[in-house]
Amino acid sequence: MHEPSCLTRPFRPVLVGVACLAVAACAGEVPAVAPALILLPEPVATAAPLPGGDAVLRRLHFRDRHGEGLLVLERRSETLEHADSGEVLDVVVLTAQMHARPGPNTVWSRQWHRQIRQPCAGLDLDAGWLLEHVGVTDLDGDGQAEITLASRTFCGGGGDPHQLHVSLIDGGTRYGIEGDAGVSLPGEEPRGGERHDSANLAAAPAPFVQHLDALWAAVRAQPITM
Repeated sequence: MHEPSCLTRPFRPVLVGVACLAVAACAGEVPAVAPALILLPEPVATAAPLPGGDAVLRRLHFRDRHGEGLLVLERRSETLEHADSGEVLDVVVLTAQMHARPGPNTVWSRQWHRQIRQPCAGLDLDAGWLLEHVGVTDLDGDGQAEITLASRTFCGGGGDPHQLHVSLIDGGTRYGIEGDAGVSLPGEEPRGGERHDSANLAAAPAPFVQHLDALWAAVRAQPITM
């Protein structure tokens, strides 16, 4: 896996620039085939507990050319007091952590950490990972796993659109789309429906762009329940 990096942010996703690695085969040498990505059952905790606390929603376990990987998704609720007004805010915190280890008998080390915090005061609050759209792939066939994340956040009234966030993380590079689901009420003009691509998405490998386009269409079409 790549060296640990922190992909933490308060609310709106931070989408970092592209980092590419190319390896040229020697003349006359048969190119090596990248090891296939393998999805594994959730690892068993032995002497040390698995990464993640009591708020774990899902662990995705896999093996790629770097060794074992473990994506840990968490959701927790908390309250905080506004520093200026003293108003108490409800907050939902979504956390994704990627851990790696070379083999089964080695220690897990955290590679990156991603956090979305949705504060809200006096309005409807909703935030969560869209677990059916979270996954592990190797779309470019290089033997390195890509991580797909999808989430929804909301603080507002019944006629306000939900914010949507989808991203694909390939090593130290994140590509993504964010915006909202849009709202159509009887007798009113549709509102929302915005989409904002990360600056690096236009130059991303074609399979990544196609994957994120399809993912965005899927999460926008998904019915929203509170």
